Amino acid sequence: MVRRRLIVVAAAVLALSATGITATKPVAQEPPGFAGNKVVPLIKIDLTGVPNRQVIANIYEVPAGKMVPMHFHHGDEFHLVLSGEWAAQVEGKPDHLMKPGDSQYVEREHMHGGKAMGDTPLKLLGLMIVEKDKPITEVTR
Repeated sequence: MVRRRLIVVAAAVLALSATGITATKPVAQEPPGFAGNKVVPLIKIDLTGVPNRQVIANIYEVPAGKMVPMHFHHGDEFHLVLSGEWAAQVEGKPDHLMKPGDSQYVEREHMHGGKAMGDTPLKLLGLMIVEKDKPITEVTR
């Protein structure tokens, strides 16, 4: 089941990439607290049929032991752990340890973050549907 989910997500990313959509460059200035973490952009495209919304897919790379500070997005986000372990925190939900193949859904404007656990860096696929006229990531409300 986990392998199948991973294959489906990977196929969707590859299919979107094959449409000629190119990855965007990382934002020059990252929000405070994210230094040392890497964002690999995959896709950034307008959501068809939904005004003022865009789909963004990134792979987040977080060194072992490093934090992802609490933050939120003006839209929904889906996470899939590709490698490493992540002590995930989501506002209103109990903290939980995510391992490769585990996924979670983060509702619009819910604070979330966590810590890369163990000795292996965290690689996380993030897929967002966000408002185009607002910052992608905010660390405070």
